[in-house]
Amino acid sequence: MQEASPQIDAGGEIDYAAILEDYRRRQMLEHLAGPVISVVLHIVLITACAIFLVQKPRKIVAETEINMEKMVVKELDPKVLEKLRKLEEIPEDVVPTVEKPDIPTEAAADVQTEDFDTAAVQTDADVDLTSVLDIKPNQTPLKLSALYSTRTTAGRQTSLKKFGGSYAGESAVIKALEWLKRHQNPDGSWSKSEPLGMAGLATLAFLAHGETPLSKQYGRTVQKALQYLANQLNAQSEDLPLKGKGTRFAYRNGIATYALAEGYGLTKIPFLKPAMEKGLSFIVRGQMPIGGWNYGYSKGNRWDLSVSGWQIQALKSGYVAGANVPGMVEAIEKAVKFLKKTAFRDGLFRYSSDSKGGGSLAMQGTGTLCLQLLGEAHSRPVRTGIKTIFASLPNVIWAPGKAGNTGHGGLCYAWYYETQAMFHAGQSYWRRWNRKFTTELVRHQKPDGHWESPWTPAQKKDRNWEFDPYYSTALSCLMLEVYYRYLPTYKLPKAVAKGPSLLDVKDDDLGLEIE
Repeated sequence: MQEASPQIDAGGEIDYAAILEDYRRRQMLEHLAGPVISVVLHIVLITACAIFLVQKPRKIVAETEINMEKMVVKELDPKVLEKLRKLEEIPEDVVPTVEKPDIPTEAAADVQTEDFDTAAVQTDADVDLTSVLDIKPNQTPLKLSALYSTRTTAGRQTSLKKFGGSYAGESAVIKALEWLKRHQNPDGSWSKSEPLGMAGLATLAFLAHGETPLSKQYGRTVQKALQYLANQLNAQSEDLPLKGKGTRFAYRNGIATYALAEGYGLTKIPFLKPAMEKGLSFIVRGQMPIGGWNYGYSKGNRWDLSVSGWQIQALKSGYVAGANVPGMVEAIEKAVKFLKKTAFRDGLFRYSSDSKGGGSLAMQGTGTLCLQLLGEAHSRPVRTGIKTIFASLPNVIWAPGKAGNTGHGGLCYAWYYETQAMFHAGQSYWRRWNRKFTTELVRHQKPDGHWESPWTPAQKKDRNWEFDPYYSTALSCLMLEVYYRYLPTYKLPKAVAKGPSLLDVKDDDLGLEIE
C-alpha cells in the first residue's frame, strides 16, 4: 500500500502545517548549500597555498604563536619638520584664486560723502548694457585685447605669482574697488571738488584690474565713469590756454586722457576715441618748445615735472591704444629730451624750472618712470634715479614726513611713481621694495576699504583736500595692481607704431626678468 503524502492527513485533508514545514526545510537547504560549498573551496585553496609556500610540506606547523609588540614611532628630524612647515606656507605667497573678501556690514553701510546720491547707483549685475546710450562695444561679449591679457583672471594670477604678489594685497585691491564703487557720484565721477581728476584715477584703478562695461561686478561703475570722462572732454572748447579752467586743468586733462586711452585700448568702444584724441590734442598743443608742460598748458618760461608726468603717461597710453593725433610721436620724442637734458641735473630730477635744488623723492620717481615709459630704461638719469629711490627703502614708512612725503601730492603720490619705477628696475630692486611697501600699504587700509594720506597736522590744515580719500585710494589701488598692469603701459606694441621713433628702438628690454 502506497504511503500517504505528508501533505495529506489520514482524513484526506491538506496539511498546511506540513507544507509550510517542508518549504522552510527546502529553503534552509538551498541557503546553506552556497556557504557550505564556499567554505569547502576556501579550505581547499588555503591548504593548497600552504603546501605550495612551505618548503617542507610534510612538517606542518601545528600551532602558530603570535607575539604582539608595541610599535616604536620615531620622531621626524627637526630639519624635515621645518621644510614641511615652509611647504605649508607656500600658498600664502603664491596667490591662489582670490575670492571677494567679506566686508563687515557696518563698513558697507558707512556714511557716504556729501555728493553721493544713494538712490542713484544700481547693482552692476542687473544692468543690461545693450541699452547704454552712447558707450557700446563693437561686439558681445567684450573681449580684452591681447595687449591687456595680464588683466584677465588667469593673467592676474600668473603675474601675481611671478612678480611676488600676495593674497593680502589682492584682497586689499578688491576692498578698494568695492569702496570706490559705493562712493561713485550719480554722474559717474568721484569727489565734489575734483570730479574730473578723481574720475580719471578711479577709472584707471578699475581698468587696471581688467574691469570693462561688461564686467559682472563693476560693469555699471566703469560704464558710467567712462561716459562721464568722455562727455567732459568732448564738451571742452578747442582754445588753448583754456580760460576759466584754472591752473589745475593740465593735471585734470592729463589724468582723464590717460584713463580714456586705457579704456579705449582695453575695449575699443568707438565713443571713447574722439574724446581720447581730443585730450591728447590738448597735450600735444600744450607742450612747451623745451618739451615739458606747465600749469594750464601755458607757454611761459616755467616748466613743471609734476604736471609733465601725467601728460607723458597719457601720451604713452594713447600711443599704445592706437590714437591718431598729429604730432603725438614728435611730442613723445621732445619729452624724452626734456627729461634727460632739462629736468635732470646734478644727479636729480628737479621739480620745476624755478627750483633751486633737486626735487623730492616723488620727483625722482616721476622722472625715472616717465623715461622708462618712453624706452629709456637704461639711460643714466634712470639708473641714477633708481639708486636714489632705492636708498630711501629703510624709510618707506606710512607716516607723515617720511620718504616721499615732502610735498608734491604726499606719500601716495610719491609711492605711486616710485613703485612703478622699482618694478621696472629689475628683480634685485623690486623684490626688496615689494616686501616693504606692500606691508605698509595693506596695513594702513581702512576697514571699509579706503586709504587716507598720512599728512602732518600742518599739511592737513594747509591742503584740506576733500578729494583725498578718492585720491589716496585710487593711487594705492594702482600700486597694488602693478604686477599685472605693466604690459599695456610699459611695453610698446610694434603693431601700432606709426613710424620709427625712440620708442621702437629702446623698448625691447625693461629688465623684468623676475622668476
